[in-house]
Amino acid sequence: MIDGLQMIINKYNYAFIFAMYDEAKDTIEYLGFEKIMGLFDIYKKDNYYIVISGIGLVNASTCLTYMDTKFDISYFINVGTACSLSHSFKQLDFFIVEEAFLGNVDVTGFGYSFGQVPKMPKSYLSNDLFNKELINFKKVKILSSDVFINSKEKVENIIYKVSKDIDLVDMECAAIFQSAYILKKSVISIKIISDVVGTNSNENDFAKVMVQCSSKIKNLIKLIIK
Repeated sequence: MIDGLQMIINKYNYAFIFAMYDEAKDTIEYLGFEKIMGLFDIYKKDNYYIVISGIGLVNASTCLTYMDTKFDISYFINVGTACSLSHSFKQLDFFIVEEAFLGNVDVTGFGYSFGQVPKMPKSYLSNDLFNKELINFKKVKILSSDVFINSKEKVENIIYKVSKDIDLVDMECAAIFQSAYILKKSVISIKIISDVVGTNSNENDFAKVMVQCSSKIKNLIKLIIK
């Protein structure tokens, strides 16, 4: 049940990390978040922050580190769209990431797995505290890369070289998880499906879906911070 989503300890600071403003637009406008000064576009309501990291691994990692340093964030929640590798997943459905992999690392010549940063884990796990509150969402594995995955060739050459168990792809999540791992911060990622790899979608289709995604995300976050 989603009604168990409200954060338990309200004295802590929480940061919702979005890659794009369009994903957070409805949440910001309808739930009364106000913009504050900062290196990134940052919005605040009580002890909750929304920050727009920008697209890509470095942007996402830098954003989490900045927010932690500037606002002493206790819990990070990455929210946003992702692309599904499976046609069995429905557009606009929510999923919770249980494990995140990087897809732009290759130091296999030194004995590491494809996607593994030296002296780092092969993958990064979501925080258990939040997972217990989201048991109604299917748990998935995600791969993040600075390469936009839009073809079967890229799936074979990037994703499947890491793992054939990957469900979703994006361009930020694993970097957020890695930074949280290094900084010893609790992190979770909630993804909503915007499209499926290999489908013929265009900019107009994506824009329409993004409006729907933003609305559904707003409804979810409204339950979290009520």
